[in-house]
Amino acid sequence: MYRFFLSLLIALCPFCKGKSQQIDSLLQLLNNPDLPDTVRINTNNSISRQLSFIKPIEALNYTQKAMELSQKINYKRGTAESYRNLGSIYAYYGSYYLTVFNLQKAIDGYKELNDSIGLANCYISMGHMYRYLHNIPQEITYHKLSYDMHSRLGNAERIGVTSHNLGESYYNNKELDKAKELTVKAIGINSSIGNVQVLSSCYKVMGKILMAEKNDTEAEVYFKKILHIHDSLKDNSQKIATIEAYIQLANIYKQRNNIAEEERYLHDAAEFVAKYKLTNYTRQIYLDLIELYTQTNRKNKALAYTTKYRQVSDSLAKIESQDKNQLVASFTKLYQVEKENSILEIENKLKDERAKRKNVIIYFIGSFSIVTIILLVLLVRNINKIRSTNEQLEQKNMIIESQNEKLEELNETKDKFFGIVSHDLRAPLSAVSSFTDLLLGGQLKNLPEDQMNELVTESKSLIDNARKLTDDLITWAQLQMKKEEAHPSLFTAAEVVNDVIALFKEPAAQKQITIGHTIDHKLQLYADKNQYTFIIRNLINNAIKFTPAGGSVTISGTSNNNSTTVLVTDTGIGMSKDVSDSIFRVGKLKSKNGTAGEKGTGLGLILMQEFVQLNKGKININSEQGKGSTIAVTVPATAE
Repeated sequence: MYRFFLSLLIALCPFCKGKSQQIDSLLQLLNNPDLPDTVRINTNNSISRQLSFIKPIEALNYTQKAMELSQKINYKRGTAESYRNLGSIYAYYGSYYLTVFNLQKAIDGYKELNDSIGLANCYISMGHMYRYLHNIPQEITYHKLSYDMHSRLGNAERIGVTSHNLGESYYNNKELDKAKELTVKAIGINSSIGNVQVLSSCYKVMGKILMAEKNDTEAEVYFKKILHIHDSLKDNSQKIATIEAYIQLANIYKQRNNIAEEERYLHDAAEFVAKYKLTNYTRQIYLDLIELYTQTNRKNKALAYTTKYRQVSDSLAKIESQDKNQLVASFTKLYQVEKENSILEIENKLKDERAKRKNVIIYFIGSFSIVTIILLVLLVRNINKIRSTNEQLEQKNMIIESQNEKLEELNETKDKFFGIVSHDLRAPLSAVSSFTDLLLGGQLKNLPEDQMNELVTESKSLIDNARKLTDDLITWAQLQMKKEEAHPSLFTAAEVVNDVIALFKEPAAQKQITIGHTIDHKLQLYADKNQYTFIIRNLINNAIKFTPAGGSVTISGTSNNNSTTVLVTDTGIGMSKDVSDSIFRVGKLKSKNGTAGEKGTGLGLILMQEFVQLNKGKININSEQGKGSTIAVTVPATAE
């Protein structure tokens, strides 16, 4: 077996060196001071594309250089390719808003250029983004689209990439026969052209397919091929394929009860994720090591790796935060470049106009008697052009101001999102993690059963809350990406209100709060029933949350001019005008505990406002601090 892998490594060495040498050659080309601008742009974009899944931060730097120079000389193909590279890099770090933003700009650019190859490559990036979002149908759609387009174009390198991507998509959808057929094809193409990074990823998919077919012996061969490629490429290897090879080999040896080999591969995996900042794999690897040491009665090592896991997690979290800050900073910088280039373009137009006027005046002095009438016509036309140019400048400034406001809103949304994830989501998961660590360490084995049940109940509550928050975050993300749509139908307000009141009877009774409604059972409205139920549920939940014991919550309804209004009135603590004016703004949103200490993130308010707007409605707040609140939601009463 050793001789087999040695022979395999020798056979692969020329391919492994090829990709690295190609990057080195491109870097040497950039050192040429006489390099034409378009060649320099294409070279920077090529380096960025090859580094995007290996060293994404370095790839970002090369893309920035390509973008700045492309904007400067108005090279549209270079600009489109830079946007595509940015989309891939932001997707790698999970910044899906920026991913869609940049990919859409790339798609628009390639459509303007009638560039089928560029469009097909953008569809590859869109497929990867939906893979990160676990939307398998959309993932397959885009990868099949890019595969079909490149197959028609006949580019072997692109067919090798797209057949691999589509094969992995079919594997994710558990269509193993289709996955194997395409992956075998991808291995053959990428092996023949020496595209070793993609070949490494192909081996990963083939190994997973064989594992799914219960053929761990052949799967082991493919996973070890990946490690041999990594040993040759070092930092230029495909990181995701390499780390998954370590993990899968550890699992194979675990199934064979070969503890020494399992431990060796898990150790290698732990070092790999720490070196290359692969935060998504850190938890799995360290928990597998802790489990291994616990099962083999090496408690000191299990405890040591528990501590090391926390240290590595914190360190990688800081590095990941720095990388994401750098991504946001780069987005801001590129936006500024676009802004400055737009202004420069207008200024150049003005300079051209001034030059034309000067020439006209010189010509007028020499030929006054002949061209007086012509000069007057030209002068009027030039004045109109200047007026038009000034209007364009004003419009550009208005657009720039609007984009600045959108960018500030994007930053506020990002800050709120990271705040929720880092505090409201991470905190309960950390608590549950600590509890499981204590269980794994055997420190709770002497705990009385009633106390153990209490801890388990509390952990389940934390997990349920985290799951609800995750659902809200996903809904929020879908709304931001315009993926959530309203499907209106005609129904009565009373049926929704009755269902929601029944849901909150017990929480209201616990706080001694009276809850009821006076809505006519014939009062109808036209909206998405699920979204409208979410709105009413959040209104009643907040009313109970901020009403002290002994208070009341009353729901009423009216109909007027083809619209239906439902009002939720409480005798709670109310809110100031400043709070009510900013309650639905993401950047101003601050969570507040209820009268009985109930916690929340405030995200429900944002989703509620989004759903009201999605159903062509409006929401009004009438509240006075210390005297309760009335919140009215108005939606159409009919489909007309």
